[in-house]
Amino acid sequence: MPFDKFLDIQTITEARRKAIRQSLRSISIAELNNIAKQHEEEFVGDPWRDEFLRLIAEHPGGSFYHAVLPEGVVIVYCRDEDFGLWILAGSGMGPLPEEAKRHVKEAIGGTK
Repeated sequence: MPFDKFLDIQTITEARRKAIRQSLRSISIAELNNIAKQHEEEFVGDPWRDEFLRLIAEHPGGSFYHAVLPEGVVIVYCRDEDFGLWILAGSGMGPLPEEAKRHVKEAIGGTK
């Protein structure tokens, strides 16, 4: 049946929160640049890619974090600006929703 695998939003949210807690780690500027390079051609002209590059340039000593969700979504978060992006290879990228930012901050161990 098509609905055999249906999950409610609370279950999905909790799975994502758990994935953030388990995979969240501090990330270096070199690693951030590598992520940007991996998606260089894929998201040419995307304003969120430009925002990502701006964050790297303006916060070379900043606190950046990286997490991966079960769906393959990569999360990059800049604590200094309380700004995050989600990246799904081959699909798109965009700003991290407030709820996801809250999960990241909880996993870091504090709120801003």
